[in-house]
Amino acid sequence: GYCLISVLETMKTYSAEDGLTEEALVTKLRTCRHHHLFLHTSLKHNSSGTCRWGEFGEGGLLWGECNARYFEWFEGNPVNELLIKVKELYGLDDEVTFRNVTVASENRPRPLHLGTATQIGAIPTEGIPCLLKVLLPSNCTGLPVLYVRDLLLNPPAYVIASTIQAICKLMGNVTCSIPEFTCVSSAKLVKLLELREVNHIEFCKIKCVLDEILQMYKNPELSEILKLLMDPTWVATGLKVDFETLVNECEWVSHRIGEMISLDGEYDQNISSYPIIPSDFFGDMESSWKGRVKRIHLEEAFAEVEKAAEALSLAVTEDFLPIVSRIKATIAPFGGPRGEILYVLVDEICRGTETAKGTCIAGSIVETLDAIGCLGIVSTHLHGIFDLPLATKNTAYKAMGTEYADGQTKPTWKLIDGICRESLAFETALREGVPERIIQRAEVLYLSVYKKDSFLNFTSDLNVSSSDEAYGQLSIIRKRAIHSRIESLNQMETLRMEVQNAITTICQKKLLELYRKKNTSELREINCVLIAARELPPPSTIGASSVYVMLQPDRKIYVGETDDLEGRVRAHRSKEGMQ
Repeated sequence: GYCLISVLETMKTYSAEDGLTEEALVTKLRTCRHHHLFLHTSLKHNSSGTCRWGEFGEGGLLWGECNARYFEWFEGNPVNELLIKVKELYGLDDEVTFRNVTVASENRPRPLHLGTATQIGAIPTEGIPCLLKVLLPSNCTGLPVLYVRDLLLNPPAYVIASTIQAICKLMGNVTCSIPEFTCVSSAKLVKLLELREVNHIEFCKIKCVLDEILQMYKNPELSEILKLLMDPTWVATGLKVDFETLVNECEWVSHRIGEMISLDGEYDQNISSYPIIPSDFFGDMESSWKGRVKRIHLEEAFAEVEKAAEALSLAVTEDFLPIVSRIKATIAPFGGPRGEILYVLVDEICRGTETAKGTCIAGSIVETLDAIGCLGIVSTHLHGIFDLPLATKNTAYKAMGTEYADGQTKPTWKLIDGICRESLAFETALREGVPERIIQRAEVLYLSVYKKDSFLNFTSDLNVSSSDEAYGQLSIIRKRAIHSRIESLNQMETLRMEVQNAITTICQKKLLELYRKKNTSELREINCVLIAARELPPPSTIGASSVYVMLQPDRKIYVGETDDLEGRVRAHRSKEGMQ
């Protein structure tokens, strides 16, 4: 048969496949992407003493395939001569070594014939649909498709095929959330690392791959799958690594990258912001380099930039703001003396009247102050003002910061950017001596009326306050949550547990009603699974109906139901700010 030697310059590896039929060789030439093609002179001078190519001579299958491409002849030891040519082509030193990653061909089925590969669409052919598009979901693209296609074209040994089958069976029954399985071209990464051209995005991708491996290792349900993946990975890459070595190296590299690269969720590198300087200006100046490397490694540069931004703001304030203020005062729209109001402080605006109309009056006042360029602060507990379609250009929203400590929400007494729709009314009342049973009842009433509108957006027909029974259950859940707060849990974890209890109660109630109608006594268990950021739902949810509860960045809770949970998760995460 024929022998095909493949050399991968970026990875510094080579592999040899022998015993190939002419059809199998042509199939490989059509499906593998290569930059250079070399043909050994033994094709001309074969053992039969003829100078013809292949079984059919000139005009045969292999001859026709190679004749349509650019190629060069070479002679001598195939492996040694080919490596010499690769080093010459890419300007590599003679000392550079290439690793042999050949996987023994014993017990491997023969590669697909050209006709078979064409008929299943593994080789793109006009008029023939690709089998892979039928087998794989529509969102499966890129490297995974190439891997599955290679398995079809070059079936692995039976023991490896059985391992892959076992992995698929285990994966289909997984009930916990799974990693996103970041796919990155190893050849591309190696080349970028070699040239020292890896940016923070590529480093983050590398860290994602490593962390996903570690996530599988630490999860009892996924650890067995990770162990089984070792042998198919060795066949695909030629790299045989001990399992514990893989885990240890992943931990070390992930830690090293984490020490250097600024990761998602780190907020110590915000773009400079001053009220009188357009935000786009600072964005243009700083967005190209902030958020790349951890601040600790560039502290001096950060300090210089912050000092320069402050100096710019001070200069504009002192040199231009008085002129602008004077001009605005002279063209003030109101009658009477045109005085100059420097600052306005309004506390609890329109608090003494009916809430809805008071909110609208407050909004109109804010619009007016904004339009005339007045400086000042307006404080309010009228949270409805944030939902009004205010026509403002210069108004900035600020809130008091809070932290969760000792099982309670406490103010930090620091002003932060953003909108706050919450209050510490219950905590303050409790601290001032109001009996706890009154506070508990107040919280239940608050949940039953206000949270229904501002926090729970149900897309299903579930209604938290639709019956006395559900109302009573929510009351019990809320009381239990208040008394069982654990100090180590942060506010989001507490909220997650409360939501899980509430949804479980509601779903069980609905199932009970359904089972009563069907005269069924067996009550199915409600299984809640946490899907963290950068994770996907369990494969066992495919084809099943699910109720999902999403904790949004704005602290709202979105509840929906779907038959395609993974698709819904991806759709939500595709929106801005929801990644």
